[in-house]
Amino acid sequence: MAAGADLLVATAAVERGLAVDAVLPMPLEDYIADFEPESETQLRSLLAHANVEMTVLGSSRRGRRATPAAIADRDALYLNVTRALIRRSTLLIALWDGELSLLPAGTADTVTRFLTSHTAPTPVTSVSFVEGEDVPAGRQTVYWISVAREGGVPPPATRPPPCYVTGIGEGLLRRHATMPEELRAQLADLDRYNREYAALDAAHKTSRPDTLPQELEAEVAAPERALLARIDAEYGKADTLAVYCQTRSLRLFKMFGYMASGMGLLFLTYSELVENEIFMLGYLVLLLLGLSLFHSFRSRHWFSKHLAYRALAETMRTQFFLRLTGADRETDAAEVLKLAGIEQFTGFAWITTVLRSVQPFNDLETPHGDHERGRLSVVLREWLDAQQSYFKRKVGQLEHSHKRLEGTKRMLLYLLALVTVSLLVFAHTLEHLEVVGISAKHFLLFLMGLLPVWLGIWELYQDKLATRELLWQYRNQLGHFSRAKLELSHAQDPDRRLSVLADLGKDSLMECYLWTIHRFHREHEPPSGG
Repeated sequence: MAAGADLLVATAAVERGLAVDAVLPMPLEDYIADFEPESETQLRSLLAHANVEMTVLGSSRRGRRATPAAIADRDALYLNVTRALIRRSTLLIALWDGELSLLPAGTADTVTRFLTSHTAPTPVTSVSFVEGEDVPAGRQTVYWISVAREGGVPPPATRPPPCYVTGIGEGLLRRHATMPEELRAQLADLDRYNREYAALDAAHKTSRPDTLPQELEAEVAAPERALLARIDAEYGKADTLAVYCQTRSLRLFKMFGYMASGMGLLFLTYSELVENEIFMLGYLVLLLLGLSLFHSFRSRHWFSKHLAYRALAETMRTQFFLRLTGADRETDAAEVLKLAGIEQFTGFAWITTVLRSVQPFNDLETPHGDHERGRLSVVLREWLDAQQSYFKRKVGQLEHSHKRLEGTKRMLLYLLALVTVSLLVFAHTLEHLEVVGISAKHFLLFLMGLLPVWLGIWELYQDKLATRELLWQYRNQLGHFSRAKLELSHAQDPDRRLSVLADLGKDSLMECYLWTIHRFHREHEPPSGG
């Protein structure tokens, strides 16, 4: 919200009905000390607008601005703004002359830190532009509008047109005439996520999301309560969409399973029992219907969207409870996401954008004493106990289902072996023995063909659901939550409790992401190295 370009862009955003987060490095009265009267009036008018929400990151040493300590203090406060922008932004818009500067937290410093992941206290002193279509695009993007600094060197006759810039590595940048395809796809997926939820909400198909436990509302300060509500809202959206897409994906799997079973029944009936063309006609109808439905529904991507929405929902759930105790300072969900590599998959990179949107602009105070114990008890009940019970129940259900399936497979194998022996030993007798007008031999051959087909279809359905991987994930998750609960029951030091919760958050998220990777690889090619 500095005078000049910052206020210009903020004013343009407000005029277009956009919401603006006004992030100030210090209290307003200290911040405007260096403003001209006209700029001060403009800033105060913006901050009073209904679409503008102000956040103050720190306090300055008012009255000591001329001393070295005060100057260093103000530089540190401005650097906090740069770090907040980097932490919260997917795309930066930079009105910049393209010249590097030693001014901490200035436009040049903010742009280069954002693009190159520069973390040193001093600004970047050199950058190089790398050209060529074979040069990979970086992960971070800036939209650069080349302008001259007020009171600076007069601009040349021709200035470069606005362009996108990505950071490839320390000091290496690449210009793009158009928005990089990775960013375009990421924003398109984010837009689709919001539009799909809006459509469900308009159709009254959304469930009421979880909310902050009522017993904590009085002790949670307004800024933190707003942040928790924001996390909770994203969890509700992602969870609702994940359930919706999963339901439709499962229905599609079951429908194709039934159709394949029917096709197998019709074909074997025709080939072994009754040579009536009506059975082949039915087979052909099911085949064409299946192909038609496949081409009609393949563009819906219900399965892959379910995976992405579930990954986001679990991320938001974990962030909610870690934020409640302050353990999110020790757990960087975006870093876990990056380490898992899930953001490289088609349709997943936008999750990072949502995750950034719920990061605090400023470090919120970690609760202590009674507040810390009160929040910990809620986290134990609403997260650890609830998740432990859920995973324990799911492990039991999946183990029972797995045992039942294995028993069914053994029984069918024994039955097929018995039928095979019967055909070998009693082939002549069975040829002349009839069952409801059908040769017993052909009837047994029909069963020998039908049962393996149905068993194979059931195995394929189970493979689609990846029940073995799901059981593996649930067992691991149950182990993580049980171990963390035991450790917390013996931990007395608050820092140790935060460490246990932070480790649980990392382990739980990584399990979720690894399962998502396994499920995604069943249906899609692995992402390319680029």
